[in-house]
Amino acid sequence: MIKPLKKSSYKISRMAAIGCLIAISVTFTNGVTVKALDSNNVSIDTASNIVNINDKHKFLIDAPLKSYNNIEKVEKVAGFKFKVPDFIPEPNKAEADSLQVIKLSDNDNVLLIYLANNVNFSFQVSEKDPLEYLKKIETEKYGKPDKLKIESEEQTMKLGETNGFCVTVTTTSPAETMENGYIRKESQDVDKYFAWKNEGLWYSIKYNSILNIKGEESKQMLDISKDNIEKIAKSIKYPEVIRNVDYSVKEEVSTEVCVMSIYDKEDLEKAKNILGFNPKLPLKINEDININGAVVQISVDSDIKNNKINYEIDNFYSNKNGSITFSQAKTSKYYEDIKKNGYFIEEATEDNKPKQIKAEKLDINNNKVFKYVENEYITTLTYVWKENDIYYSVTFFDKAENSDEIIKEFVNSKPIY
Repeated sequence: MIKPLKKSSYKISRMAAIGCLIAISVTFTNGVTVKALDSNNVSIDTASNIVNINDKHKFLIDAPLKSYNNIEKVEKVAGFKFKVPDFIPEPNKAEADSLQVIKLSDNDNVLLIYLANNVNFSFQVSEKDPLEYLKKIETEKYGKPDKLKIESEEQTMKLGETNGFCVTVTTTSPAETMENGYIRKESQDVDKYFAWKNEGLWYSIKYNSILNIKGEESKQMLDISKDNIEKIAKSIKYPEVIRNVDYSVKEEVSTEVCVMSIYDKEDLEKAKNILGFNPKLPLKINEDININGAVVQISVDSDIKNNKINYEIDNFYSNKNGSITFSQAKTSKYYEDIKKNGYFIEEATEDNKPKQIKAEKLDINNNKVFKYVENEYITTLTYVWKENDIYYSVTFFDKAENSDEIIKEFVNSKPIY
C-alpha cells in the first residue's frame, strides 16, 4: 500500500520519528526532485521558485505522489473533473481512507482512493488507459522499479449494463537480502481490476488480489463479488452530490502520522497556521541537494494523552551521498539542554539505556550552532540552532561530505513568502 502505515505508540524517539519520515519520503520521491524543472513546458517564477506546469496548478514541490485529506483539494490539482463511488459494500465503513494523486507525466495524473479500512480495496480515475496507469501505481507502491517485473493484460468484461475490461497486473519481486541479514523471499502479487469508461474518463476498481510467496501457500488478500463491483460502478457521482460516503480523510493523532504534506502555496499557508510561524523552505541548496518533500507532523515532545500538542515541519532533501532532513519547530528540549550542559540525554535507545550525546559549538552568520553525531538506529550528523525564537535542525544521513559548508546555506535561507 502506498499510504504511510499508522502505528499505535504515543512516544518514540526523535531519531526513530525522523527515520520513519525519511523512509516514507524516499519511497515516494526517490530520484525525483522538482521533475518539471527540466521540461520545456515549464516556467519558473524566480521570485518565489514556484513551478508552473503548462499554466495549470502551480506547485512548490511537484512530487510524483501527492496525498491529501479532502476531495475538494484533489479536484483542484488532478487536472480533470471526476466522479467517485457513492456506495461501499459492507462490512467496510462508508468513508475514504486515503486520497492520492499520482503523476503519470507533466500533463497527466491518476487519482487513487483507498476506500474504508480494507487496504487492498482501491478506486482509480484517469484520462489515460488503465493498462498504463495501473502499472505506474504498482511501480510507485514498491519504490524499486528496477527490481520489479510488472506485467499487465486485459480482457473484455461486462457487469450488468456496464461494458469494460478485466485488467490483471502481475508484480514479481525477486528474493532480496536486507541490511540486517534477513532474506525476503521472492513474491508475486496478482491484482485484478474492473475498468470502464464514463464521460471520457477511465475508472477502475481493484476487486481481487492474491499474494504468492515462494514456498508458501497463496494468500487471498481481496475478493469483492461481481454484484458489489457492479453496484460500486453504477454508484459513481460527482463529489458535490455524494451522500453516502465520507471523502474527508480522518487521521489519528500520533507522532508517527504526518498531519499534512506541502506541495503548493495554499498548503504552505495552511502549514503556517498550524505551526504558528513562517517556515524556511529552500527548494534547492546546490546542484546536488534538492527538496523531495515537506510535511507537518506532531513533534515527539508532545504530550498527546493530555492534549499538549507541538508541531514541526520536516523538509526532505536528496543528496548524492545520502539524504538530509531540515526540521523547524517552536520548541526543542535538545537545543536547550545542549546550550545549558553541552550535551543532551537520549532516553529512547535501542538497549533502553539513556545515552549522553555531546555537541560541538560553531558560529554561523552570528548564530550559535551546535553539531553532534548519533549512532542509534543509523549514523547521523545533526546541526541545531535557534533564530527569532524558532528552533532549527539539519540532519545528514549516511555520508555528510562538506557538511560545515552545506549547513551555512540552510542557516542563511529565508521563508519564500
